[in-house]
Amino acid sequence: MERHPYYVTLQAGISNAEVRSEKGNSSYDFEISANEDEAGLLIELLAEANNRDRIGYEHGHFFANVIDSADRDHMIYDRLLNQIYLTIYDLGTSQTKRDIDEMGILDKLKEIKPSHNPSDLKN
Repeated sequence: MERHPYYVTLQAGISNAEVRSEKGNSSYDFEISANEDEAGLLIELLAEANNRDRIGYEHGHFFANVIDSADRDHMIYDRLLNQIYLTIYDLGTSQTKRDIDEMGILDKLKEIKPSHNPSDLKN
């Protein structure tokens, strides 16, 4: 499949994150080069992170005395964020790779083991 530029925005939080194929007038955080399947995977990861963030909030605020799952929710959410940043890095332009390198998070992100796939931890 042919690769195209996509523009990823994370600055407003996962609930407002987006992957768009047109630069437009809006700001963006990262530029990636991806085929439709790769862009779709990133969109799915962002949607799942948003869902997990919401679930973690609900568990932590409404069911804290009943369900002791907030730590698990946070672990899944953190792993999704790691996967999102690794995917952006892998698909990123040279500028995107430099930006993520400058954030100083890459070594920590790469510590994720394949068995830590968030989809393996779904209820």
